[in-house]
Amino acid sequence: MDTFRGAVMDLRGGIVHHRSVPIGVAGGEQAVALAAELARELVALAERPLLGVGVASPGVVSPQGVVLRAPALGWRDVPLQDELTEALGGIPTRIVNDANAAALAEHSFGNVEGDLIVVRIGHGVAAGLVLGDILMLGNHFSAGEIGHVMIGTDGGRPCACGRIGCLETWLSIPHIQAELRSPNAISPAHVLREAGRRLGIALAPVVGSLNLSQVVLTGIRGTIGDQVVESTRQTLARRINPDYQALPLVRLSELGEDNVLKGAAVMIISGQLGVS
Repeated sequence: MDTFRGAVMDLRGGIVHHRSVPIGVAGGEQAVALAAELARELVALAERPLLGVGVASPGVVSPQGVVLRAPALGWRDVPLQDELTEALGGIPTRIVNDANAAALAEHSFGNVEGDLIVVRIGHGVAAGLVLGDILMLGNHFSAGEIGHVMIGTDGGRPCACGRIGCLETWLSIPHIQAELRSPNAISPAHVLREAGRRLGIALAPVVGSLNLSQVVLTGIRGTIGDQVVESTRQTLARRINPDYQALPLVRLSELGEDNVLKGAAVMIISGQLGVS
């Protein structure tokens, strides 16, 4: 994660003003201060009364807006919601995990019917899950943290977490880019097929047990995204029994790179107006 991005948005998820700021080496309280500075700049740009400020953070986030773990930003047990609310003079603020924000955006603004899982692919891999119009958080608020689930029994690559063969080592953007540049790669198509296959292996038990209707991938687009989607679809088709349930729709997000911003806005609309 190298940039904080923010926007002033209307109730339909349309962007009125957009700003971004590089994070550089900022972490810990410096990163909190940078987020607060960006939020104040955006609040000042608002031309109408604000409902509130929604923030999507990497890592594990509690319903009270405490970032329990976000290694990329050096955050642990940071009461981000309270700190930003104070920094913004009491403006209502809500914090949500970034993959969960993407799921909320797809549920509210995307072409979605039924239950879904949204897989956010970036420097890591995480997912957001919506069942019966409810965002699933899990017992310790880490539902969807699939990046460090070990995939397969054939070993794999070393992961930053210290284990071998985590999904992130096959599917994260840095790992895909490294494999595409590797002289040992069989072909670019093989690299992308294998990334999608590993994702399909990870998702098959989830999709099968919950009977999900859609799997949405976000963070990758174009030819790369299309090939990963197709390989994921083929893997799910081999691993889900068609006699019991239909194969879910597997697709790329149609909301573009602003889906996380839109999902953070959904948190405010839902919290302040009771609609989503």
